[in-house]
Amino acid sequence: MTASNVSHALRRFVQAIDLLAYWMDRALQAILVVVMSSIFLLMFAQVLLRYVIHSPFAWIEEVAAYQLPILALWGAAVCIRHGSHLQVDLLLNALPRILRSLFVIAIHLLIFYFALKVYQSGHALVELGRNELVTSRTFSLYWPRMTIVLGGAFIMFQAGVVVLKEAAGLVGANPDDDEGRSSKE
Repeated sequence: MTASNVSHALRRFVQAIDLLAYWMDRALQAILVVVMSSIFLLMFAQVLLRYVIHSPFAWIEEVAAYQLPILALWGAAVCIRHGSHLQVDLLLNALPRILRSLFVIAIHLLIFYFALKVYQSGHALVELGRNELVTSRTFSLYWPRMTIVLGGAFIMFQAGVVVLKEAAGLVGANPDDDEGRSSKE
């Protein structure tokens, strides 16, 4: 296999992974819209029930609160995909391309490590709450805590894609150089 064949194969592999990340990002964005709308509607209903009807439901606040990890962690995965997470890039933009790519790889490897710890801690929480009910006794803690595990996995995947794309660009197999952009952003 020649170097150009390896470069082409690597480029195609990275493009395939990037396409998967793109569709995952689209699905997460749709889910986040539904979750945000759900939190708003639930809290609006709770206010009406509490102050107009004078009979609030305890489970409404719990459901809204347990949706917050979805917003935070799943939203972080979307931000990583778009590069819109909190960052100070003044120094980064002043670096030469190779150093900038190495710096981006290092940052996203740290993000990956953090997400791995979130994933592992989430698994421990899931195991603790496997047979436990929330305070209102209306549903199990298993699924709300599982959103933390999924959030860690989504962040790891998106950070891994960024690392893969940057590394491919460093070895001359930039996935965005082949017949236009591979990510439909």
